[in-house]
Amino acid sequence: MAFRFGLIGAGVAAELHVPAMRAVPDVEVAAVTDVDRGRAQALADRLQIPEVYESTDALLENASVDALAILSPHHLHLPAVQAAVRKQKHVLVEKAIAHTAEAAEKMIELCRAGGVTLGGILQYRFTPAARALKEAVLSGVLGRIFLASVSVKLRRTPDYYTRAAWRGRKNEAGGGVLMIQAIHTLDLLLWTIGMPRRVFARTATAAHTVEVEDMAVGLLEFPDGCLAVLQATTGAVPEDPPELEIHGDRGTAATFDNRGHLLFWLSTLDRPASLADRWRMLASQYREQEGDIPRQATTDPHAENIRDFVNAVHEGRPPLVDGIEARKAVLVVDALYRSAQIGAWVELP
Repeated sequence: MAFRFGLIGAGVAAELHVPAMRAVPDVEVAAVTDVDRGRAQALADRLQIPEVYESTDALLENASVDALAILSPHHLHLPAVQAAVRKQKHVLVEKAIAHTAEAAEKMIELCRAGGVTLGGILQYRFTPAARALKEAVLSGVLGRIFLASVSVKLRRTPDYYTRAAWRGRKNEAGGGVLMIQAIHTLDLLLWTIGMPRRVFARTATAAHTVEVEDMAVGLLEFPDGCLAVLQATTGAVPEDPPELEIHGDRGTAATFDNRGHLLFWLSTLDRPASLADRWRMLASQYREQEGDIPRQATTDPHAENIRDFVNAVHEGRPPLVDGIEARKAVLVVDALYRSAQIGAWVELP
């Protein structure tokens, strides 16, 4: 029997999720609802979704679905999860899983108490390159990790915020570039090397007329002494693909963009040399897309994220991105915001 999703939200995320869901065998998109009934109907007509409802409650009451895919603005995620738990439906929630860490914790507790599966969408984890990056760290091939960097320098025009006004409102989005854009690459950092013990940040609104930050810089300190730097903006001209670099004392690995490009270096420069010779040595040790180190995802990472969630429900196990995992990046973003507000280091729980 097919696994049937009901969509909560008919915006940009739904356009991505419907094809990804249909790429997974025995998965169907059965119904959709949106606060704008006309937008839900237009999506259903365009993507051939059988049923359209005027509210989450109406969908849950009338549609035959196994799970809700919650694709609405961040501040609406918790109410949708509450409605799903009341009807004993599983839930898969688009990033950020909630607009605050507190709301994310409530979602986790609700689903645990209600016996339903809670999953998050953090599809960057499902690229082959991201998995190779994590393996490089865990295997020790890079040596002792001492420095990392997250760079998310994107360009968003003013109409990006006016087309969906919630993106520019702090109470609805939970934040700006950190919460909406940088959270993906930040999550990869946390997934790869673990949670920091404290953070320090500065944020500003420099390029747009919105309530949220469009520029942020941060410093993350990890329990083993590793430091990570973070830069994020939606005002870059031109924009660069998001990048995560991990530096060890034996080598460096870096991922680029959301499809999982991977660059990889190993170096044992243990003898003196001129600068020109050192560069030649580095170039000789540079590797790109070698056999077991994939550079480009061959499958849609959204589909892989969804496939794991569906399998987790069938197998009675937590998804790879469960509520606890999805909450980690929100915890760090919350701490970065608090640090920027008070001008001091903030400890992580």
